[in-house]
Amino acid sequence: MARPKRYHVPGSFYHVMARGNHGQDIFFSNADQLHMSLLLQEGIEKYEHRIHAFCFMKNHIHLLIQVGEISLSKIMQNLSFRYSQKINRKYGRLGRLFQGRFKSILIEEDVYFFRLLRYIHMNPVRANITDRPENYVWSSHNTYLNRNKISWMTSEYGLSKFDKNRDAAIALYSSYVIKEESTEELDELRQGFKDGQVLGDDNFLNNIRDRNNILIENPLCLEEIIEAACLVLNISKELIISPGKSQKASFARSIISLIAFETANISIEHIASYLNRNASTISGLISRIYMRSRNSPKEQSVFDNLRNQVLQIAGSKA
Repeated sequence: MARPKRYHVPGSFYHVMARGNHGQDIFFSNADQLHMSLLLQEGIEKYEHRIHAFCFMKNHIHLLIQVGEISLSKIMQNLSFRYSQKINRKYGRLGRLFQGRFKSILIEEDVYFFRLLRYIHMNPVRANITDRPENYVWSSHNTYLNRNKISWMTSEYGLSKFDKNRDAAIALYSSYVIKEESTEELDELRQGFKDGQVLGDDNFLNNIRDRNNILIENPLCLEEIIEAACLVLNISKELIISPGKSQKASFARSIISLIAFETANISIEHIASYLNRNASTISGLISRIYMRSRNSPKEQSVFDNLRNQVLQIAGSKA
């Protein structure tokens, strides 16, 4: 079950959107938005990327992210998995919260950075939630206006692109954001999610393709991960997919599920179907091994070693 490739270019900017499954809500109270903010902050501390803009809508989020050495896929998988687990536990839900994989577009900064600031911050206005973006709490707009401070947000870089003087930059930003976007501008930004993974002119696209230090998201399939895990853990595939409750098989399923979900972006539903389990069981396995490794450096070391062995055998350097 290979996934479409994504470009990973350290230092580059991505417009990211994650939507609720079947358009359903992903936020049910103010506490949920606060928890998403906490997870974004923890992700920045762990993966050393920057978030230049955000907007939390009722059933989706928009982010303008500048990545470092860690791929966007790992950043977003960590975020969506941890947030989904929290919401499912809190509200007694089961199954997928987000609609498949997150969507992302690698953008040409000089052309699209300004436009994305406006597009992201004007989402509540276009949705008729408010008539002015500063009246909407769950976006970074007021951080750019210097009306509040969000520790994990990076607004200084964006403002510096308007003017070197901070007060002048804020004034220019404020007038720019409320300038009405043309239908063509909106369509171009939206269409990018449907047509490709890079938004820029031909020269920008060719430069991206020609760079020899670009990493491509791993297209491993579940079968390859299982076969590699069987070799590393010295266990048969038949035992892994059997209905028995062997501790060794359960541990193998945990390792396989976490690698498949976090590294190869394979859905919990597909993993569950292949391993002859239900989605809630696989989700629980992933959650438990994730928390064990997160809370114990020794457990983390064991998992990292197993993960590296499995991916190496499966033909990946991810």
